[in-house]
Amino acid sequence: ETVHEDGHRTLDVTTLLSSDGKFASGMYRSDKVSIEIAEPYGVDEFMYFLEGGVTLTSADGTVQTINAGEAVTVPKEWTGTFATDGYTKIWVIYSADGSGL
Repeated sequence: ETVHEDGHRTLDVTTLLSSDGKFASGMYRSDKVSIEIAEPYGVDEFMYFLEGGVTLTSADGTVQTINAGEAVTVPKEWTGTFATDGYTKIWVIYSADGSGL
């Protein structure tokens, strides 16, 4: 578990990292937080929410809310705000150069 400077807690567990280091999967849990993603997200990530949910507000103003039992894929080029009251998700990430894993 990690406690961040703003006080919110996260837990990140990687369950698989491919031998070439470009594909990974795992589980992530977060407390309430709102994060501005000003630079491109950097990885293609599939997220399936087990508990809680998130609201993604893209830089173009598009708003998408994803709740428990729902999924979303965020492309590496995405920018915007990631806001949550807390969630647990299963994640799958692809990164062509292996960064961000």
